[in-house]
Amino acid sequence: MADLLAAVAEFVTDPPHSNPPFPQVLVPGSDHPSLEALAAAIRKNKPGLESLLDSSGAILFRGFPVKNAEDFATVVEAFGYKSMGYEAGAAARTYILPDYPDVVMFFCEIAPPEGGETGIVQGRTVYDGMAREYPEFVRNLEEKGLVYYNFLAEDEWKEKFGTDDRSQAELKASKLSKKLQWLDDGRVKVYHGPRPAIKQLKENSKTWFNNIGSSDPTIPNLRHLEYGDGTPLPPDALKASLAFMNDHQVPHKWKPGDVMVVNNHAVLHSRHPSKPPRRLLVSMLKTS
Repeated sequence: MADLLAAVAEFVTDPPHSNPPFPQVLVPGSDHPSLEALAAAIRKNKPGLESLLDSSGAILFRGFPVKNAEDFATVVEAFGYKSMGYEAGAAARTYILPDYPDVVMFFCEIAPPEGGETGIVQGRTVYDGMAREYPEFVRNLEEKGLVYYNFLAEDEWKEKFGTDDRSQAELKASKLSKKLQWLDDGRVKVYHGPRPAIKQLKENSKTWFNNIGSSDPTIPNLRHLEYGDGTPLPPDALKASLAFMNDHQVPHKWKPGDVMVVNNHAVLHSRHPSKPPRRLLVSMLKTS
């Protein structure tokens, strides 16, 4: 690694005995780092950084002069990946992408006075734990995959798809790999899938690769889940998976200027409640 970047192995100690650390923390190797030097170091050391991302799952750049959206864009562009989208602000994000990003990058412009951590957990840890405790559930996830669905009121689907014509809405949905089912009360059921729920990683381990952690049927308009064949998921296994992810996550407390790069195939993330103000920018990327 170039002398600008130095790995701080002791910075994060949870989960215990993590090797490499999770997240892997990189700090300036000089007292007066510059944004231009950081970008140059990322370009020069990209293969090494990608190896870190494969092994650890997440890299945190801390202490560099990244102050605003333009600075963040400079860091993102230094990696040379293809952008899938860019989000800003305090609102919850709604994904309408036809494919998943390979890498998700976060930038903290304004850290909240309280709360607002981003919880990260390694997908292989979740897979291994759930496979031990609920082998049939995990086997069904591997074989059947998952279908994600939610319900939109009439005004919501018209706004989301930018049309009041059902056939046009269906066409736009199909381009996002979604299917629509029109209901008698004017609402529409939006399906996405079947999608893989378990993924094979490069090092022959398997990872928990799904959005089970973002599903709660008690909350309106939040995505629900079912197996790829349309059968329901077992409630006890769902609750256990949520509890396991919560117990094994590393809650990252943001500082202004933090940039975290996450391997989206290997790491799951969630947001903790916070007091305002909080401003986190997000860039979703494809590596090829």
